Amino acid sequence: MDKWSEFKEEVRARTDLIALIGETRTVTPRRGGREYITLCPFHEDHDPSMTIDPSRQTYRCWVCQEGGDCFSYVQKLEGLQFPAALEQLANRAGLEMPKNQQKKTTKGTDRNTLLEVLAWASRKFHECLLTDPAAEAARDYLLDRGFCEEIWSDYELGFHPGPWEWLMKSAKGHFSIKQLEDARLISQRPNGQSYSDSMTILNRIMFPIRNERGQVIAFGGRALPGSKNEKFGKYQNSSDSYLFNKSKQLYGIDHARESMRDRKEVIVVEGYTDCISLHQVGIPNVVATMGTALTHEHVALIKRFCQNVILIFDGDKAGQNAANKALPRLLSHEIELKLLALPEGMDPPEYLDKYGVQEFQNLLQNAQEAWDFKLQQLAGEHNSNSAYASEKITEEMLALIAVAPGLQGTKREDLLLNRLANQVGLRGSQEQKLRSDLAKLRAKGPQVASSQHNKSHSQQNNTDVDFFHQQTNDLSGEEFDQVFQETSRDVPQVSLREQIDQLLKPNLNRKTALERDLLEIIIMMPECITTVIQRETITIIRNKIVLELLSQCAEQNQRGEYIGADSLMSELEEPELKRFIMAITTEAEQKKITDKLQETLQDSEGNRIPFYLNQVIDQLNWEQRESQHRTTTRNVAISNHEPTSVDERMRQMLQDAAQFHQQRVTRNTASSQ
Repeated sequence: MDKWSEFKEEVRARTDLIALIGETRTVTPRRGGREYITLCPFHEDHDPSMTIDPSRQTYRCWVCQEGGDCFSYVQKLEGLQFPAALEQLANRAGLEMPKNQQKKTTKGTDRNTLLEVLAWASRKFHECLLTDPAAEAARDYLLDRGFCEEIWSDYELGFHPGPWEWLMKSAKGHFSIKQLEDARLISQRPNGQSYSDSMTILNRIMFPIRNERGQVIAFGGRALPGSKNEKFGKYQNSSDSYLFNKSKQLYGIDHARESMRDRKEVIVVEGYTDCISLHQVGIPNVVATMGTALTHEHVALIKRFCQNVILIFDGDKAGQNAANKALPRLLSHEIELKLLALPEGMDPPEYLDKYGVQEFQNLLQNAQEAWDFKLQQLAGEHNSNSAYASEKITEEMLALIAVAPGLQGTKREDLLLNRLANQVGLRGSQEQKLRSDLAKLRAKGPQVASSQHNKSHSQQNNTDVDFFHQQTNDLSGEEFDQVFQETSRDVPQVSLREQIDQLLKPNLNRKTALERDLLEIIIMMPECITTVIQRETITIIRNKIVLELLSQCAEQNQRGEYIGADSLMSELEEPELKRFIMAITTEAEQKKITDKLQETLQDSEGNRIPFYLNQVIDQLNWEQRESQHRTTTRNVAISNHEPTSVDERMRQMLQDAAQFHQQRVTRNTASSQ
């Protein structure tokens, strides 16, 4: 074990999970102290549903399925990355982080240095805004937008004056090129020979993005009106980094957190200036998303401070699309969500300027519950009281429920279905049909329920690509490469949490279910990993999460360190993976997998192995051959349409397909007897 791993284990050993959780919650012993229970902090819990195992130093909630160890608890509760959680627990235990063994980012700079670099850059930008003649246009713009100088200081607004190497030259003698690059302040030019300041900060008004503890973790930049940079988006965020992910962070959370607690409510807007403008007029419990819809991670951060959310969006088409995109994700959360569309397509600063603070407060008071807002929106679209209109509204509301992750089988789903039935006038057996229709919709898959949304999203992506090419025609080759590198967007992906929620569902496809069964076996009986390695079963695993965990088990086994769930979790830093391990361990215990593994048989090499393990491996191998057979059949069918003679490779494919078909007939016949 290396020094870093040793330090992690020392911190773990010095941290009593019961005492840690007991610092903020009442923890009650049960079953003679063999376990403890408490109210879960990760959902609105009124009846203690979190169980703590003092012998294993793990926790699990039976309602929201959160689970893990001391590190994942702090990560989830405080919204921290693993190194920050480790440092916090180390300080709590009176341990000093090893200076030469601090956890590095992928690029190599430790967290404290990154924070130091970003804090320095923020001060540099702010100083430029206040004193540099080159920032005069930026000062005029902020004053014209109604932002007073007190707000400039409060949010430490800044400015980058424009030359490509301005910040990099200012940092000379203070920070290295590597440190600036890791902080996403500079980037390598396409020629690979030199660096320049990042396009996201170049010649822009700077908005430091801070975490809830007030530490600068990234920047947002606003291009001055009329500048060349404005063509690539008025606003740009720092690229995602070790410290920053725009899908997890909310702008202004450091200013809003205390008022969120006091008022038990947060107002979520769409950007930096919207947030600042409301703060300036005396509405402090405001945060902003940064170019994304409100995500699960955003809500998890909000729920640490309050449970009531008012989501404000511009009344134009783009604003409505943003709200519709966020709604399915938010339905499954136990929060009180209201939506507010500003009239006339205005944003908050425009509305405040035209109507004043009091009228804005009146709008907040009349914000609609999200479910009612969507119903009203659909009623307006269909504009009829006919049976057909009711049917279309019902279909779209069911489609909304169907794509909401984590909602299936919950009390919240029952509540929403009951409300829908009442609102469209369904009773008795008609209401039961809602549930039947929802089940059918889910059986078809989420892509069916959300097909219209995906279509419009694809159209928008095409429009964005066309716009990008139009706006980059007048750039030099080097400038184009720089812009393309920094403004390209990742393809939207399903979050790790959503992938794990899918893996925890009972109705998995056969292949994935078998792969999860194999992982359960390896966790409950660690010595089975030897058989899995010898038979090379890991090479046919397709689910990425299961593959990652099985590979981790194999690596630990090679070092002689694998002993099951505890050693597996000790190696991991991602709390979602720990949650998954806790969940399937609990399920395996309930299914009494260990008992099923007691019956053994002798393999071809004379070793005794569990019959159940052998059965799962055989079935996985068969599924693999089934998949290969389908591929071969498709290839043969395609080749038969081509005007070519049957070559030796095709003959072999046909023979293999025929042989497998005969084996399948034999297998099916045997199983039916």
